Amino acid sequence: MTPADSVTKRPGATRENLLARHPLCFFFLIAYAFSWLAEMPLVLSEDGAGLLSYRSPLGLYTSITIATFVGPFLSALLMTSITEGRRE
Repeated sequence: MTPADSVTKRPGATRENLLARHPLCFFFLIAYAFSWLAEMPLVLSEDGAGLLSYRSPLGLYTSITIATFVGPFLSALLMTSITEGRRE
């Protein structure tokens, strides 16, 4: 069996290889996406754009602090698990 055969039989191998080949780019993309996902409740509340009819329970500074640390933290965990894998 050649190495190419073993890669094609594993599900998700192409995605993992793409992420493993460009880890820094995907780290920043995923960190940006997670940060904005954490920031969306504040942005959409009456304290932000006012599109939804509720006030943010955490407040401006707490939401910004959480979004600042959640995105890079989750991105680092995800990229480390993809690039390093499990110890066998």
